[in-house]
Amino acid sequence: MIRIFSSRLGRSERRVYGLLVIYFVIVFVAMLWPIYPLFASALPLVAGLPLSLFYLAALLVISFGVLLALYRWEARRGLLDDAESD
Repeated sequence: MIRIFSSRLGRSERRVYGLLVIYFVIVFVAMLWPIYPLFASALPLVAGLPLSLFYLAALLVISFGVLLALYRWEARRGLLDDAESD
């Protein structure tokens, strides 16, 4: 079940999931035409990678960190146990 649309969510949970949706929409838009061409060049090299590849890799690593933080937040609050019983 998708937790974002659950009627059993508290105010803080809705806020966290709402911010998460907003973050991933921003990441999606950052990979599209108006923004990505700003970084779509082979030079300069950043950490041995072309700037465009480093930009995408950085977005990927940051997104992984955000999802890891969400997982740890849900585990700490016991929300993962509730999802298994649904």
